[in-house]
Amino acid sequence: MVSTIKSLPKLSVTAALFSVVLLLSACGSSGGSSAVQTSSPQGSSPVTTPVQAKTEAKVQTINFGYIPDMGGAAPVAIGEEKGFFKEEGIKLNAIKFLSGPPEFQAMASGDVDIAYIGPGAAFLSAQGQGNIIGLISLGKSDMVFATKKSGVQDWKGLKGKTVGVPKGTSGEMVLNLGLEKAGLKPSDVNIVNMDVAGAVTAYVAGKVDAVAIWSPYTVEIEKQIGKENMIKLGDNSSFFPDYSFPASWVVSPKFLKEKPELVEKFMKAMNKTTDYKISHIDEAVKLTAAYTQVPEDSLKQELDSREWIDSKKQAEVFKDGSAKKWFDNLQKLFVDNGKLTSVVPSENFLTTGPAIKAVQP
Repeated sequence: MVSTIKSLPKLSVTAALFSVVLLLSACGSSGGSSAVQTSSPQGSSPVTTPVQAKTEAKVQTINFGYIPDMGGAAPVAIGEEKGFFKEEGIKLNAIKFLSGPPEFQAMASGDVDIAYIGPGAAFLSAQGQGNIIGLISLGKSDMVFATKKSGVQDWKGLKGKTVGVPKGTSGEMVLNLGLEKAGLKPSDVNIVNMDVAGAVTAYVAGKVDAVAIWSPYTVEIEKQIGKENMIKLGDNSSFFPDYSFPASWVVSPKFLKEKPELVEKFMKAMNKTTDYKISHIDEAVKLTAAYTQVPEDSLKQELDSREWIDSKKQAEVFKDGSAKKWFDNLQKLFVDNGKLTSVVPSENFLTTGPAIKAVQP
């Protein structure tokens, strides 16, 4: 995790343990098997039949970065369980992350080919570090909470207060929009850059006055301290309809250039997982909970904060320009908060062809 945590007072044992729990990886691993072997005479090498060799040659590995929530992990859990990746000749090597920026770093180093990102990391695509190839949902799961003891009741009350936030995320975007609404600048607030687990732990321990975070971590905070001790200042929906917050699939430019056919197969598999998830949401929650070890009730509460985009809708918003407008507006935010120096044409990093082709017969 590349985010750093500025020095804070020593946390309690309970808070520290909570941090460790959040960081535990529940990512399942799939063993890589070599050629299928048939029986052979004693002393001779195992034989691989031509048919088996041909079948195995079709299987290609994709290193996939996911975040353990219903947007990022459900497709992995469903796709593996239902065989959707296998149907497209894909072996998915799923790698767990807690936010988008580290995924882009992993793509730059060649360790990740395709990843799931929230809207807050889309500025890295605008910088040319990744091509957005698919859409998952429009979200309102990013929230800013003040602690009860801070005395903060609204956005204006954050002036001079300490806020924990994983920078480069959609949580930071909502925080900046709230500050702007209150006539404040980020410099009016003591913003402490933390990773996800650190931000949650600091909030629970009362080491920060507020936190900018997202579901399902907001649900875990509520379990720890009680809803009555959380003062919600706002979420993504506080800024609709001016801003929409799409979660996306993003691919390494190098991988897209070298393996465009495999990217299209990935989108076909993801379309299957997405449509299955939407029509079998209870089963999707159970599979995702088993895969991530995130409690089912946390994942269910997350559902209320997302508007899912099915494969047909995805193709439509790519064709009619709606998606371009969403990312154009996000870029304006990125310029305002210093993530970008200027707005670039969204079509520079929106690669819509694979998703559109994936829904064709």
